[in-house]
Amino acid sequence: MSNEMVAIDLTQLPSTQIGSDEAFAALAKGGDWLRYIKLCSNDKYSKAGKIPTGHWGLPGTEESIEDLGPSIDVLPLARRPKALDMSDKTAIVTSYDEQSDTFKEIAARSMESSSNCQHGISFLMFERSTGQFYEIFFGNKSSRPEAKNVYPYLPLSQADIDRMSAAGADVTDLTPHGPRPVTLKTKLAKNNKGMWHVPVAIKCSTPFTKVPSTATIVAEITKFLAPKTGGVEKVKEPEGRKTRAR
Repeated sequence: MSNEMVAIDLTQLPSTQIGSDEAFAALAKGGDWLRYIKLCSNDKYSKAGKIPTGHWGLPGTEESIEDLGPSIDVLPLARRPKALDMSDKTAIVTSYDEQSDTFKEIAARSMESSSNCQHGISFLMFERSTGQFYEIFFGNKSSRPEAKNVYPYLPLSQADIDRMSAAGADVTDLTPHGPRPVTLKTKLAKNNKGMWHVPVAIKCSTPFTKVPSTATIVAEITKFLAPKTGGVEKVKEPEGRKTRAR
């Protein structure tokens, strides 16, 4: 019997799955935690040569990261305040209540060098190239000012407009709209202490033509904004994978 390989055309096979692509993506998740995208600059990944400095990366295990390039297209979906204390990697503390003592303490410590603390604005975003939801955290002194340039791209509901009006804001030119595409790039900053990259948010001219269902987006937003117990979470990182509290 011959073992010779014969070229055949298998392009006309019937559908090879039952269920939607969206369902399979959800089933393949390792757990109900939100992965995050980070700007790599003078961090352990770029210093180890695993990703060019100034690129956006998607951390996997403690030692690996996927290079998403110098710019990414995203749909901002929601925002929340966040303070993050990573001084003890076995018990990371996250606070989402900016009025709490925990948040204020972490925010104060984040102004100290090498404190391993951050505070700022956490965004839920849908990224184009991977087709997945992620957190992007504008949590250091260089990125916090750029967060306000992402705000106009977030969804705006009539309830949001009414809330802003009640607070005294001029809402004359505002109308409800869905999330708008934004491109996150990077630029080099420097001072007498060194050089580093900072995020830059600009309007994206290419519309998103493929997004999850409205029900899926609503579910992700709901989980992202769900109140945590006392506004504080303590998370112990599992072996081999670096995670973040939702």
